[in-house]
Order: sequence, then structure tokens, then C-alpha cells
Amino acid sequence: MGILKRNTTKTDEKKMETVSPATPSTKSVSVPSAHKRILLGAHVSEKAASVGGSGTYTFRVTMKATKGEISEAIRTHYGIKPVAVRVINIEGKRVRFGKYLGKRNDWKKAFVTLPEGKHIDIHSGI
Repeated sequence: MGILKRNTTKTDEKKMETVSPATPSTKSVSVPSAHKRILLGAHVSEKAASVGGSGTYTFRVTMKATKGEISEAIRTHYGIKPVAVRVINIEGKRVRFGKYLGKRNDWKKAFVTLPEGKHIDIHSGI
């Protein structure tokens, strides 16, 4: 059912006309460099290196990234569809700078599991 809208003419006659409601666009827009805005870089640590041998890779991602967006970014950038994506929000540590107290930024870490037999070079291009 349309929305009624009152339209006035020069002769001050008022007539009602129906206006169809706006339909949301269902077409998604693909941005070629979208994966670069989601994947901030590989997270290098001892734990990341130990699980890297089993096909699980660790990445720093943007705070607003979802599991689906991370999976799509990995598929776009490396050409491999992940089997599983797990995310964890890391709270920034409290630090002191001389007499001033501060806090490091919060960040999000993603664990990406690839299919068996597949591997990626995490040090290229991010």
C-alpha cells in the first residue's frame, strides 16, 4: 500500500496522489580494496606461530568486522575460502607514561582456519 501525499497546484486545489514506498537496494556493492580495510595485518606471536602449522592463521582486524566479512576478505585477498573464523576482542592494557596514566587502544583478533592442505603466506601484501 502506498503512502498518501498531499500535492498543491497553482489554483490551490488539493488532490491526493499515491506514492510508492522506497524499496531498499538488495544489490551489494563490491569494493576491490575492501579486504584491505578489514585485514589490518598478520598478528605475529609465539602462539600464532605454534597454531600456524596446523592451518590456523591469526590476523588483526578492524573492530567493526564480522566473521562473514573476515571470511570474504581472506577469500578475496588469498583466494582460499576459510573453514572457520573465530574472533576475540582484546582490551587495551593500562599503561603509565611517567606520571600520567593511559590506556592502549582496544583491538580485535581473528583466528582463520583454512582447509586441510592449504596454506597462505601471511607476510605478503597486507
